[in-house]
Amino acid sequence: MRIAGLAWRSLRNNKFRSFLTSLGIIIGAATIILVIGLGKGAGEKIEAQYSNMSVTTILINAPSTEGQPSKLDITDIGKLMESEHILKAVPQLTGRVEVSGGENSFQAGVLGTSMDFFSMANMEMHKGRMFTQAEEDNHEKVVIIGATVAEELYGSRESDVVGEQIVIGKKPFEIIGVARYKGGSIGPVTVDDSVIMPYDSSYRYVLGKNGRFNINLEARDVDSIEVAMEDAGKILRESHNIGSGMMEDFRLRDMGANVQAAKDSARTMSFLLGSVGFIVLLVGGIGIMNIMHIIVKERTKEIGIRKAIGAKKYHILLQFLLEAVILSFFGAAVGLILATVIFFILKNYGLDIVLVWWSYGVSLVFTVGIGVFFGYYPAVKASQLKPVDTLRYE
Repeated sequence: MRIAGLAWRSLRNNKFRSFLTSLGIIIGAATIILVIGLGKGAGEKIEAQYSNMSVTTILINAPSTEGQPSKLDITDIGKLMESEHILKAVPQLTGRVEVSGGENSFQAGVLGTSMDFFSMANMEMHKGRMFTQAEEDNHEKVVIIGATVAEELYGSRESDVVGEQIVIGKKPFEIIGVARYKGGSIGPVTVDDSVIMPYDSSYRYVLGKNGRFNINLEARDVDSIEVAMEDAGKILRESHNIGSGMMEDFRLRDMGANVQAAKDSARTMSFLLGSVGFIVLLVGGIGIMNIMHIIVKERTKEIGIRKAIGAKKYHILLQFLLEAVILSFFGAAVGLILATVIFFILKNYGLDIVLVWWSYGVSLVFTVGIGVFFGYYPAVKASQLKPVDTLRYE
């Protein structure tokens, strides 16, 4: 305890120098916590964004390029289903329209699709039901509203408004269901802020040729994805009369690969940012080593006197090592507090960041470990000084 007291008094007598020495440690400790939080936030955002998409999902849409319009349309569905490697082919006609219900209006997404969409998107109903094949065949004016649409129009995501009328594009539709909140999207569609209706109803009454058309395919299994994409490309080229060397008027995307690529990018970014934090810690550790060398030089005579009156090598070693540990603990503590403050500031500004509690332990272990590592050599050097040499030192 006496040695710890001596180490503490030595640092306290040089407060400003001790703070500057710890500055690199403070920044490094805070950076590690924030980087882990940002990486976790990015990962959760990616998972939410693609949560409704199976790894066997293939998206087909028209590329956003000038020139001839794409021939991709509803007639391609039957042709695509001829492939034995394709389990489902779901049409999606999308657009944004002013929607009115209750006493409110909302610019909502409109999705015209088939019944297979519900199983592909793993949709669950809070109230009511999904539309039937008969309603699809008869172009009925029925809709299912997403949780966000329900909240915007009726004040709650769990509004019981089944049977009420909603006005979409100046035409009345009957609400037959309210979807449970999902988060994320399936392709270009965010289910929660959409009204979902039979495909033909959306084309006839709401969107017409102004709607954006795409197709979601579901391969039979993961091993069938590549061959399913090859089949889909071949079928569409033949259907659209696209010869060899001609530009395709459609684009195929393996959404499972997109999910993995996004996760890999987030992981790589987290690693790079984490490396920056570790480098800052190393710089802080080097700063501790440098300042400990200076302290040893400044207190050479003190070391000599203590050794002359009976201090052992390990007493000197322990004192200077404790000074390095105290500097590291101080830097870690301030860094943890700083990271917490910055976290809430970033969260307040809407950044995707998660408070990961175990990151505090990781940061503390790394910080103190680096402090001990870089403080050990100057402490050993101080303990090995000879009393005769130190007493003659000027």
